[in-house]
Amino acid sequence: MRILVVVGAVGVLGACSTLPPKAGYPDLIEVRFKADRDTIAEKFKDVLYANGYSLATYSPEEGIIESNWKRVKKGISCCVYVFDGVKDAQMKVKAYVGRVEGDTLNYIKLQGVLKVLGPRPWDNEYQVRPVKEGSPYYKELEKLIKDLEMQLGERGRYEDFKRNVLLK
Repeated sequence: MRILVVVGAVGVLGACSTLPPKAGYPDLIEVRFKADRDTIAEKFKDVLYANGYSLATYSPEEGIIESNWKRVKKGISCCVYVFDGVKDAQMKVKAYVGRVEGDTLNYIKLQGVLKVLGPRPWDNEYQVRPVKEGSPYYKELEKLIKDLEMQLGERGRYEDFKRNVLLK
């Protein structure tokens, strides 16, 4: 029979289990459309506004759209990672709209970052976490893409799951 004695680490282990993983990069959604690049960018800005995000950066020449932090409600889309210990969860979305050389389709690459005010021992300190595929936060990104498809009036062609770094 083994007896495991842990002194003083219970609070840390309990707190870590309520936060999304810290390491790695945000997972990426890449979708291609027949619509032109400017139309995709304009419609995606409308989608962000309709979903409660405000723009932080918009660079039409570079095709970069970045939102400000949006508060994410605990009871709706955060049920897996954010429990009672997390006081505040916010999400930021960044998109890149462009065209692959030699391709007739334009694309949008979308990813998100989560900022949480964590439970003990990190009380009153924000931590930034990547939004990973399969999390409820990733579902928020998928919803933005679905709304964009409705705005554009066409179904996008989804690329294979990729991990790229857009946000720093």
